[in-house]
Amino acid sequence: MQDVLILGGGIVGTGVARDAAMRGLRVTLLERRTVGWGTSSRSSRLIHGGIRYLELGDLGLVREALHERGILLRVAPTLVHEAPFLFVLDRGAWWQWLRIGIGVTLYKLLAGRDSLGPHHPLTRAGIVAREPALAGAPLIGGALYQDARGDDIGLVRANAAGARAAGATILEQTEASVELLGEGGGVVATLPNGERIEARTLVLAAGPWTDRVREAIGLPARHLVGGTKGVHITFTATRLPLRHAIALRHPDDQRVMFCIPEPEHDHVLVGTTDTVTTEAPDALTVGDDDIRYLLRAVQHLFPALHLTTADVADAWAGVRPLLDQRGAESSRSREHLLLHEGCVLTMAGGKLTTYRAMAEEAVDRLGTMLGRALLPCRTDTEPL
Repeated sequence: MQDVLILGGGIVGTGVARDAAMRGLRVTLLERRTVGWGTSSRSSRLIHGGIRYLELGDLGLVREALHERGILLRVAPTLVHEAPFLFVLDRGAWWQWLRIGIGVTLYKLLAGRDSLGPHHPLTRAGIVAREPALAGAPLIGGALYQDARGDDIGLVRANAAGARAAGATILEQTEASVELLGEGGGVVATLPNGERIEARTLVLAAGPWTDRVREAIGLPARHLVGGTKGVHITFTATRLPLRHAIALRHPDDQRVMFCIPEPEHDHVLVGTTDTVTTEAPDALTVGDDDIRYLLRAVQHLFPALHLTTADVADAWAGVRPLLDQRGAESSRSREHLLLHEGCVLTMAGGKLTTYRAMAEEAVDRLGTMLGRALLPCRTDTEPL
């Protein structure tokens, strides 16, 4: 009998598996493809507080994410790296320049002892001096701030390896029929070969598949996840030579997006779109309109480079497993939800940067569900 059965091998599922196993629980995780196959390997690879969330008033989320950024920089130094960012502003009202200066200062203050390097406004000349490729951009100025970027799939694999090292069983390429055994009776998963895995609790960490998995198990329909599609494209570092990561507002709709150099891959990542989609999470497409939208922003900032669709080296799409909310796609909160129903704990929402804190909270809850006094959480100090 296992203490915990986890469905879903993304960053959240593997994070829970590692934390739970390190705290003495018997854990099995089932993933129907390979760990990190879905959303967790199709992100912008930012490990950040989310400077744009300041505009939404999500100060608590930003503070938590900046704290988690600091933890990941310490425990996973080969996977998470500091990166200087330039937030650039198009010509327009000068109050925007003052506003971004206040914003990056607040960002540093919210980070507290986890703050990184300088955060301050820059004139247009200051921006161009740091990033000469922006010489032709119609800018009034902007700001310098510090954040981090990471290897998203590397973090998933490191958590899976850590979970296995702590005694967890992780089964990939494994479909299972899952049945709840009644009020407080636990759960049983039947594998294709007939093997049965019984557990006292079940954690659903299925990301954008959450509502579909809940329906298959027979849990009440709650419409927890209303994810949006994010498309990314890349250019070679030769065609788009950048020294800094750049945060910008799209010239057409003012959405915040990024151009992020990844020298280890010799390319620059550009993203992302943020649109409602009816496509299945495992059958996403990248449309011509998506590429044109991202390319338009790059052409606006770097007119002298004459970038075209022929310069796009790669493109991919993922679904953000956001909580189902009303309002504009880009204004939806990145907060998370833990829903406890009998022996089931459903995890929904959240973001890559805060996965570790989500996992810690979930394992604390599992201890209560199991009636167990667990060992203290060590994922904030144990190296990945």
